[in-house]
Amino acid sequence: MRDEALPFWASNGIDVENGGFVEELNQDGSPSNVKFKRVRVQGRQLYSFATAALLGWHKDAAVIADHGYAFLKKACRAEDGHWVRRLARNGSVIDSQIDLYDTAFVLLGLATYYRLTRSLEALGLIETTLDMVRSRLATIPPKGYRQLASETEVFRQNPHMHWFETMLLCYKATNDPRFLEEAKRIYDLAEGCFVDRETGVLRELFDNQWNPLCEDGKILVEPGHHYEWGWLLSQARKVMTVNPELVLRILGFADRVGVNSATGLIYDQVSTEGVVTQSTHRLWAQTEALKAWLVRTDVGESDRERAINKIEANLFHYYFDRKPMGSWCDRLDETGRIHDGPVPASSMYHILLCVTELWAWRSGREVK
Repeated sequence: MRDEALPFWASNGIDVENGGFVEELNQDGSPSNVKFKRVRVQGRQLYSFATAALLGWHKDAAVIADHGYAFLKKACRAEDGHWVRRLARNGSVIDSQIDLYDTAFVLLGLATYYRLTRSLEALGLIETTLDMVRSRLATIPPKGYRQLASETEVFRQNPHMHWFETMLLCYKATNDPRFLEEAKRIYDLAEGCFVDRETGVLRELFDNQWNPLCEDGKILVEPGHHYEWGWLLSQARKVMTVNPELVLRILGFADRVGVNSATGLIYDQVSTEGVVTQSTHRLWAQTEALKAWLVRTDVGESDRERAINKIEANLFHYYFDRKPMGSWCDRLDETGRIHDGPVPASSMYHILLCVTELWAWRSGREVK
């Protein structure tokens, strides 16, 4: 991360001409001809470089974070102040909808930037965004949120997970109890609705009464999200009450049906019955599994070390050991063969968070 990835993306991942960060690169590290920029990627990259600046891991990280923050303010807000979803490469808006998922990552970037700079302007943007999400995206009755204001028939787990993550970070950055109360609301929804209490299955899609939805006659779930929630709930335990049995059930399901027994790689999707429905292996699911193993309480230290070493070896072997160094592949098929495709900038957030947690565990330090 310090020697290869951050320098590579500092050189190749900044859009000097148009502002902000690039959406993706070609496999050889050259600029992609993709026509858009997702605002979630702008927030993720702001988080990544602000984090790198806080850790002192790249000499230009603070300047790059300033660049990303300036672009976010200038190009990524609608006239009424909400954060939009998608821009053209030149920074013009091509999708102006408010989206809980994208907004969560904007706030993740802003909260980290605030920790770095103590910018009162950034703090004000965080506070107004919380109010805007509550007023525009709340479901009726106000149990959770819609991902989009126009999406009234299908509710989704994943945006709530990242909103929960962001509220924890906003609370850490500001010590404002409003963010902790918001995190507690999402936790209650996860415990009471998202997770099946008997099996530990973390459901993804719901109807507008919060009943789980089937796809092709099955309830389809993502093991990577099970591991991601497992790590997030361990972080939440530091500031709020979390049911430890909930965490064990979530991780237990992922362990049982979400791992390729031949390679140790995490599957992208399975059914609640344990049938593999997408046998591919996204990069981000591996980083989330590693983070979960770092903090789980149901294993001995030798088992923890063995699992962490295996996932780390898989990350290097399958995803990182490539040219140009500092980039990555995004997806593998069941045999471990790389799928052709771009190198997404969005993965930096997952990798950096995984690396900082692993670094802290091995060094006995606390991530700032």
